Amino acid sequence: MKKILISLMILTSLLSAKNTISQRTFKLLKKVQVLSEKKEYKKALAILNPFINKSKNAQAKVYAYQALANIYINKDEYKKVASIYIKIINLDVLKDKDLDQMKFSLSQIYLSDSLYKKSLKYSFEVINSPHLKKSSIKKNIALAYYYDKKYVKSCPYIKRIIKSEKEKESWYRMLYSAYVQSKDYPNAIYTLKYMTSFYSKNETYWMQLISLYQLTNKSKKTLATMELAYKNNYINKKDNVLYFINLLVHEGLYNKVSLIMEESLSKGILENNKKNFSILLSSYLNSKNYIKSILLLKTSAFANSDKYKIMIANIYYNDEKYKKTIKILKNHRFKKLSKYEGNKYILLSLSSYELNNNKDLRKYLNKAKINKYVKNKAINIIKSLDIKI
Repeated sequence: MKKILISLMILTSLLSAKNTISQRTFKLLKKVQVLSEKKEYKKALAILNPFINKSKNAQAKVYAYQALANIYINKDEYKKVASIYIKIINLDVLKDKDLDQMKFSLSQIYLSDSLYKKSLKYSFEVINSPHLKKSSIKKNIALAYYYDKKYVKSCPYIKRIIKSEKEKESWYRMLYSAYVQSKDYPNAIYTLKYMTSFYSKNETYWMQLISLYQLTNKSKKTLATMELAYKNNYINKKDNVLYFINLLVHEGLYNKVSLIMEESLSKGILENNKKNFSILLSSYLNSKNYIKSILLLKTSAFANSDKYKIMIANIYYNDEKYKKTIKILKNHRFKKLSKYEGNKYILLSLSSYELNNNKDLRKYLNKAKINKYVKNKAINIIKSLDIKI
């Protein structure tokens, strides 16, 4: 688009040249224009360069320079275009309107070439021009400041552009980015809240807002925003459910964790694997939902290990269901002399004590004594119960 705009400016200038230069010069420039349109740039340059070097007429030079610039525009050689425009400006013969347009074109060229200070210089020289659209100049200034990492300076101009533009979204993104880069998190959050309101289907904005709340230690707002986005399907549940669960865990909301986990597993949002089994079980235990804990431990394929058999036995024991504790422990083969086997004998001995089964009490304490992991615990129990083994 930049290339088309600059080319149009030059062609328009040439059409108005007939009455201001000699007939011979006009025909020469017209010939150059025809050659340029045919992309015969070498022939065009062979005519232009000698003419520019010899001509003493400043007005004729302006049109020749414009024709030369037009060639380099078509060849995407904008550094050369900028150099030519500076020469035209220095000739000091352009009308105010053409001068302002050329300076603005220079500001665009310098912007595209990452020469931001030069771009700003020419933008500010024409900021009050009655011949140019202020909105276009402000865009140039906003972009130059932003890309030059002068984020604080860019923000006022971006905000002015947002007020006048119909298509605002890309400018809101830039404004948000500028606030983040300058660590102005309150304004970044304010901007994102607006963006999530008007562009609610854009998942990125929701996740950025959640991240910003988290970065600024606003844990309640982090969770509330995540919950809103999750429940309304503004974000991908499969990609973000575990993030949501981690936020709930951080706030100690284990009942909600259980509900989200159950829904996610039943709907296939989460895979039924060992990791997710462990999260669900932990949520049940932390919310003291022992009925569901036991059901999960009894039915899950991931619960058939020493660790989980001890866990369910502990739940039964703490619930004073000693016979069930004994049954669970006897029906599972534990690894010999392991920590879990040691805990098994401790639980069996304690359950036997509660059931007044002294024979089994002594038997299991004897077995616990030879396990290095629970030896001291077994000895302490023997002493506290004043039992002779």
